[in-house]
Amino acid sequence: MSLLNKLFKKSSQGDKPEAQDKSLFETHRAKIYPWVKMFFTSDDDSGSTTIKLVGEESPIIKEWLGDLGILYVVDMGDMFDVLLERDLPKDMTKDELHQLAIENLDRDIEFKLHETNFGGYGLIAGGNHEAGSICLPGMWDWLSEHLNDDLIVAIPAKDLVIMVPASDTDKISNLKIFVHEIFKNGEKLLTRNIFKFDRNEKSWEIVDRIN
Repeated sequence: MSLLNKLFKKSSQGDKPEAQDKSLFETHRAKIYPWVKMFFTSDDDSGSTTIKLVGEESPIIKEWLGDLGILYVVDMGDMFDVLLERDLPKDMTKDELHQLAIENLDRDIEFKLHETNFGGYGLIAGGNHEAGSICLPGMWDWLSEHLNDDLIVAIPAKDLVIMVPASDTDKISNLKIFVHEIFKNGEKLLTRNIFKFDRNEKSWEIVDRIN
């Protein structure tokens, strides 16, 4: 069951008074994290559907790149709750919420770099926060310096972030093959896009898409 489906099936959430929402936010503000999701377009071929909500009932969304965006979730211990527009305190901007969420992520979640079986590298963070690594600029500065190159990066699933040096054409080909295979029967799928992190410009761009 997807995260948003879990949220929308909670019929009682819409009945909570505003004061209780604020109290929940303040009580759990140290457990708010960024959550990377794919926002489907009309030509999406995943077979997934999107529930469209508007105004105060819509999730707080920050656009990222291509078909990926960022939601904000509260770790409730046994589940994650998506923050809606009505949950944002009136004295907090969305930029401040984003900063809070990435500070929590940076403080609480340990990311480990490991080698893949095709010669690339991947991040491990317990299964829930791997894709959230795109919100941590300092991590990508370190990764690109560690590998001494710009990075070609794939985020095919929520728990799967893989990368290779941008100058290694053989490993780039292997990464693309790996992403193609993941989309045959993988779970928690995100995007077919292939990204590049430029270590000098400290910027991201889409450089390919896997069919």
